[in-house]
This record gives sequence, structure tokens and C-alpha cells, in this order.
Amino acid sequence: MPSISPPPGHTPEGGVLLGRVEARRQLVLFEDPQCPWCRKFEQTSGDLVRREIAAGAISAEYRMRCFLGPESVRADNALVLAAGEGRFDPLLRQVFDNQPEEGTGGFTADVLITLGAAAGLGHEGYRSGVRGGVWEGWVIEREVRFAIQSPNGTPTLVLDGETVPSPFLDDPDALGQLLRA
Repeated sequence: MPSISPPPGHTPEGGVLLGRVEARRQLVLFEDPQCPWCRKFEQTSGDLVRREIAAGAISAEYRMRCFLGPESVRADNALVLAAGEGRFDPLLRQVFDNQPEEGTGGFTADVLITLGAAAGLGHEGYRSGVRGGVWEGWVIEREVRFAIQSPNGTPTLVLDGETVPSPFLDDPDALGQLLRA
């Protein structure tokens, strides 16, 4: 399969960068929109990551996975569209706050359009991009690369090139100390 260039709002690696490139520390997060462990991480530590980004302490590159099925592919497609408009983080929050059970078909186009509207993406370009799956081919191609980079599933965090040990994912205080070290 030929490589498709990253869409607007994405790094050459295929992630979405939040924060300054020149931040002191670089965090890469691998998440799948349907992963219940990713939802738990976002609920317990998402605001911590956002505060550290806002403080300029870290940059965070989200590399969204879609190994949990077609619902993840559809949600990632919507997130690609949101990133192109600078609305990735608001939609990411909506996606995890409204995450359906795995494999239930919950991330339908209609649901993603509703979540997009709540994230400030109520226009026709977003709606047609979700319904048409405009970036689904790229999302699937990217999953192949990200599976190699994050072979243990999601969530996976990589700080300055080193995988963050799992216990830090469940402990926002310890993760905060690690990010600020």
C-alpha cells in the first residue's frame, strides 16, 4: 500500500502535536478511542497532561490507534478531521467522555457528528468527512506503523524516547513528578 501524506494538523510521524515543539520534554501517547484503559487514563491524567502542555513543560504527540475495530477507525477519522481545524483536543475529550462499550458499533457517523458539534465542529465539511470516511485509508495505514511503535497496546506513553512504566499510568501524582523531572 503506498504511503499517504499526513493530513493537515499532523506531524510527519502521523500524530497530533499539542504544545510547543521546543518544550523541555516530549511525550508521545498511543491511544485507541475504544480502549477502556485509555478512557481511564484520560479521566485520571488527561487534565494533568493538558496542564503540563499549557505550562510549556511538555509537548504531547497523540498517535491514535484503531486496532479495536471499525468503530475505532471511524472515530480516528473524525479526530483527523478535527486536528485539521485545531479542534483535536476538544473532540478527543468528547470521544473519551462518551466512549461506547468495545465492539458495540457505538461510534457511528451520527454519534461522531453529534460529538463533533459539541467540540465546535458543526459544519458540513466535518459532517461529510465523517460520513464519507475521507481519512479512513490513512488511519488504517497509520495503524500498521503505530502497532510496531506501540506493540503492547494502549495506552502507551513514551517520554523523551523511553516507554513510561505502566504503574505511572494509574498514578497521576507519580506521572506528574515524572513529567516535571
